[in-house]
This record gives sequence, structure tokens and C-alpha cells, in this order.
Amino acid sequence: MESRVRATCLAVWAASALPVPAAAWDFPGHRIVGAIADLVLQQHDPATQQRVSELLEKNDSGTVEKRSLSEVAVFPDCAKRGNVPFCGRPPSEEEKAYAGRNPHHDKFHFADVPLQRPSYVPSSAGTQDIDVVQMIAYAVAQLRGKTPTPKPDVNLTDTEAVWLLAHLVGDIHQPLHVGAKYFDKTCETSVDPNIGGTPPTFGSGDTVAMTMGGNLILLVAPAPAVPPAANLHLYWDSTTVLRAMQAAGSAHSEQEFAKLLAAAPPAGWETTGAADTWAAQWARRRAECSAASFGRRQRPKRWFADAPSALAGGMRALISVDDLTAGGKPDGIVLLHLGDGPLQIFDAQRLAGDHGMERNAHDSRLLLAVGQ
Repeated sequence: MESRVRATCLAVWAASALPVPAAAWDFPGHRIVGAIADLVLQQHDPATQQRVSELLEKNDSGTVEKRSLSEVAVFPDCAKRGNVPFCGRPPSEEEKAYAGRNPHHDKFHFADVPLQRPSYVPSSAGTQDIDVVQMIAYAVAQLRGKTPTPKPDVNLTDTEAVWLLAHLVGDIHQPLHVGAKYFDKTCETSVDPNIGGTPPTFGSGDTVAMTMGGNLILLVAPAPAVPPAANLHLYWDSTTVLRAMQAAGSAHSEQEFAKLLAAAPPAGWETTGAADTWAAQWARRRAECSAASFGRRQRPKRWFADAPSALAGGMRALISVDDLTAGGKPDGIVLLHLGDGPLQIFDAQRLAGDHGMERNAHDSRLLLAVGQ
């Protein structure tokens, strides 16, 4: 049983590490990551795939419904309040039960590590006891048959632990789910809340303004163009996945795109060390490239990035990609550079090279490692 759970975790890790921005962020991305994990298990560890399938079975009045990792990978987002427009349906009774027993489940998906920090450090600014790193470790421990360190208001069934793991492995590989940009209260200077700030808030909302992983950096295009996404976080969550599918010629088939990616794992995909250290390793790698993900100077085409008044003190600031790097200070009016054509950053090799994206997390051993 333990070795099978280890294999499943590794397959999900394998799926999330492919060197394209399909690291499962919006609903299509999460389904793609789950589909790759399904393919890896079916091909290389059918016994584990069978055990995962058994855990994911839904028995409704004697009718057994088989479900895949691709299907359940979206459940943690569908359980969120107000996500009907994105999920395409109201929360299921299963998702409602999960949300009821885990009232802070919306915080499981991210860690807002300041861009100035080279690694994830528990209890530092932007981290929580139930952030993405901690909850991956929690789900892994539960699926290994161990007793996770209790966390207030966290109560998962084994089935929920599987679909939460399938989801969070995708989330942690989206750089803006790990790194965040902070400013002083005037939104003029980039700051590290760990310097001068004190737990638990580190001054956030008082002396420090945060951008919520890019959610408060709105993309605004000069007329007559329209931005590719409403904000920088959503750009990474959804636009990158769609453009990657388009570039691969699989814009209308998530399953075909998953097969394409699963057939070509990148070199150096393995993650070293014990499985229970992998989430922290990935968070560190994500923190290293988050500044590049917030922005990198490319070529002349530009989108404005507008930080709304919600940031601090009713003040509006225009922030450029280059000014979002650690220590950057925005000019009065600066620009977000996306390059001559967004497709440039969706090419797998170019993304890995130009944006420092990690390429060694394509490790199908994680679901195996859970069983050790």
C-alpha cells in the first residue's frame, strides 16, 4: 500500500514538472497535470493506479463511479466560494463537506514568500502553517499511513488527501503561488516584510502593501488593444496554459496535450532527497524564479501593469515587470514588457531558459515516495 501511494504522488509530481507552463494552474492546467499523472501510473505502475482509482471511487446509492486524477484535480478549486463561473458548476456535496471540515481551505494553495527571499522558511513573512508547502507535507504524511501533526481546522479523508495532493503539486509549480511582491505603504518602494516586520502579520496591511501573488497587479493595455488577462496572476494561471496548448497544436484537447507532454519528460527531471522535503525544495526553486515570473524585460510590445488602490492608502501605482524584481522601485509611469509575442515565452525550452523555470521536478517518484 505504501509503495503504491508513493508511486501516485510521484506521478503527480512528474506531471507538474514538465518544462511548459502547464503546471496546472487554472482548471484546464490542473486537469492536464492530473491527466499526465494518470498516464504515468497506467504505463509504469498499474498497481498504484488501481489503488488510486479505488480511493477515488464514488459510491452513490450502490452505483460506483470511477474517477481519475484528471477529474479530481480541480475539486479543491471548485470547493472555493464564488468559483462557480470558473468551475462551471456549483460545488458538489463532496466538495461542500471538504470545505465544511476545512474552513480555511482557500489558504492551502499558496505561500507569499517575498521576492527578496531565496528560499521558503516556515514562520517567515508570507508563510502559514497551512500554506501549500505545509499542506502537501500533511497530505503526504496522511497517505503514507502516518499521523500528521494536527493542524487546527484541518480534517481530510484519504480520498480528499489524494485530490488535494493532485491539485497542490500543480499550484506549487506556478511561481506566483509561491513568490509575492511587497511595497511600502506608499507603493513606491519594494520591501521585504521580514526586515522590521513582526509576526504574525509582518506589517502587512499596515506598513506593508502586498500584491497577493500578482492578483492586485492589473494588466491594462493601451487602446485599442485589450490585455491577455485581468491581472498578472491570472495571466500565469490561464493564459500561459492556453498559449502552450495552442503552440503545441492541441488547443482543443487537454487529453491530447497531456499525452504530448507525458511522452517527452525533460532531462534532469528528478528531485533528490527524501520525498517529505520535495515541497520545500520546489518552493525554494519557485522563489528563485518568481521575480522573473513577475516580469522580465523583453522587446518593445508592452502592457501596462496597474496596481490598484487596494494596495495601500488609496494610491495607484503603475508597476513594470522590471520594477517587480527584488528591490525594484517603480517609476511614476512604467510598463510591463511581455515581448514581441507572448508565444515566445510559451515555448518549452525558451521558457525554461529565459524565465529560469525549474526543469527537474518531472519526478514520477513522489507518489511512490509517500509510501516509504
